[in-house]
Amino acid sequence: MGRELIIVAKSENLTNQVYQTLKDKIINNEVLPNTYLDEKVICESLGVSRTPVREALARLEQDGLVVFIPRRGVMVSDLSLQTIIELIHIRKVMEPSLLRPYFRLYDKDVLRDFRDRQEKVLENEDVETFYKLDYEFHKYLYEGTKKRHIIKLLSYVSDQHQRIRSQDYYRQRRLTKGAKDHIQIIDALLHDEYDLAYQLLLTHTSDMEAYYHGLLMSDMA
Repeated sequence: MGRELIIVAKSENLTNQVYQTLKDKIINNEVLPNTYLDEKVICESLGVSRTPVREALARLEQDGLVVFIPRRGVMVSDLSLQTIIELIHIRKVMEPSLLRPYFRLYDKDVLRDFRDRQEKVLENEDVETFYKLDYEFHKYLYEGTKKRHIIKLLSYVSDQHQRIRSQDYYRQRRLTKGAKDHIQIIDALLHDEYDLAYQLLLTHTSDMEAYYHGLLMSDMA
């Protein structure tokens, strides 16, 4: 029985590793939307068998990051204009309201560390670090609620939104505004100004929706 448990644990751990590797590549646009994923190539590149790859792909399908197409294979899900606008709107509506009751739970030392890192990003104009820090900061806000369903719901939106963050037009134009917004939100949380933090987060997500809506519509014109 003990040996069986060890084998199962190793199998689950391997699946998690494959899942996280593929997920990171998809949400950071290292593998682009509408790209077909070759199981054999994945197995060879990661040095694993087909079983953990197939299990990882099934989890990615649940996340909405890939789709299974009969007789054709597995494809990274589309990131259309309609999808982008929908995701941004969902985040604007959900994120401030769902997080608000849990603002007092956040660790102030962690918040200070995020603030320092945001300052360095601004100082160095480090776009690459910013879009990863943006994702990490919002992920901390979700996980800090310690509410499983909120974490699951907002993480889904955030994972999809990371695919938008890592697009070139996001990285080039959002660094200064995004980092300054984060610093203001953090300062409000550090001073226990929770109503202000809510308003700042609401403004942050609303401005983001307006920005992308205008940008994407102009690209279509």
